Amino acid sequence: MKRIIALGLFFVFCFSNEPLKPIKFSLVKQETSTQSPVLLILGGIQGDEPGGFNATNIFLEHYSIKKGNVWVVPVLNKHSMLYNHRGIFDDMNRKFANLSRNDPEYSLIQDVKSIIGNPKVGAVLHLHDGSGFYRHTYESKLLNPNRWGNSSIIDQEFLQGAQYGNLKEIATNITNYINRQLLSPVHYYHIRNTNTAKGDIEMEKALTFFSIKRNKAAFANEASKELSVEKRVYYHLLAIESLLDQLGIAYEKDFKLNPKTLYNLINDKSLNVKIAKNVFLPLYGLRPTLRYFPLPKGADIPNIELESKAHIVGLAPKYRQVYLKYGNKLMTRLYPEYFEFDYSLKEISIKIDGEEKSAPIGSMISVKKNFEILPIEGYRVNVIGYVIPGDKSSKPNETGILIHRENCIPRYSIDKAGKIFRAEVYKDEKFSGMVLIEFL
Repeated sequence: MKRIIALGLFFVFCFSNEPLKPIKFSLVKQETSTQSPVLLILGGIQGDEPGGFNATNIFLEHYSIKKGNVWVVPVLNKHSMLYNHRGIFDDMNRKFANLSRNDPEYSLIQDVKSIIGNPKVGAVLHLHDGSGFYRHTYESKLLNPNRWGNSSIIDQEFLQGAQYGNLKEIATNITNYINRQLLSPVHYYHIRNTNTAKGDIEMEKALTFFSIKRNKAAFANEASKELSVEKRVYYHLLAIESLLDQLGIAYEKDFKLNPKTLYNLINDKSLNVKIAKNVFLPLYGLRPTLRYFPLPKGADIPNIELESKAHIVGLAPKYRQVYLKYGNKLMTRLYPEYFEFDYSLKEISIKIDGEEKSAPIGSMISVKKNFEILPIEGYRVNVIGYVIPGDKSSKPNETGILIHRENCIPRYSIDKAGKIFRAEVYKDEKFSGMVLIEFL
């Protein structure tokens, strides 16, 4: 018997005003030499600036370093990204001067300071999305000195004693490189020198100025919020490429850099995620809600282990749901059912269209006509959406049954197309994982 629930029960939400706790960021290293200095690239210090963290994500997925070293923090402020918020504990980019130990993000700030201060780091590039289009003089409401979009930011022109201390020259080369490849004349890039040490109180609190004070060349690239995400990513990647070239870091990418291609890469329909090692989901095409979805009992939701090609996937609790997010995008809402997770089972045997195969736990297999999950001693299987006529058992075991597509009720599929169904495996009261069945 499949799970049926009255819709009215799900209109009764228990909302918590407590914000999502800070989540530790990841640092991804692409290194080819122990001698070369490191370029540190950071995105997502503000959670509502998707250009930056989508750019770092695309960089990690589709660029390879052939000579030199690059470290990347894909999204520094992941907890704010998951709620599409600039900073749920205030602006993280104003916490690099004096910061109370009681600040919820104190340990994260100390961690990123430590990375910046690493002797291997020679230069820092910080990616942001800014409003309008920066101009040295007032031209219009969107093009004026108070705007930050489409600019290369430096704190001063020169940094004495730094390996890449000619900041203005490097920023000039970045803007020239970008301006040769503009999508529109209005996107023209300018250098914005904040002259931070001369009394810019706000910028004194920022990550780039902290880097400067540690004698590290630091730059920020601002892509305009007036642009679509793929166009912001386009300009961020151009800035990255220019800096890589200037630092002598050789790279290759597996695509042609243009907004159309970037849109397809950002919205890659083949992306998936594995949750807590034994639950697999595609990121795209999911139903808006997935009911009774198994998650680990007692786990801290945002810190549940996730495996994905994408570096900006996360889980965020909200009301009685758990949001599956890809960057700022909500992919589905999970209504969780919590279990102790059992990891003793690694694969199941299954006949696919008459041919016996092994299917790893936490995978998806394709079926043309029918499938049969072979009996597993000590385990039972529940195929969500399949109903045995007359069976009213609350704990079904649907092994040894030949199941055709017409036997599976589409509304119980995980996808909008009604083709993908969950085969959940249990050992006693513990959840042992699932295999997704996709009818072609």
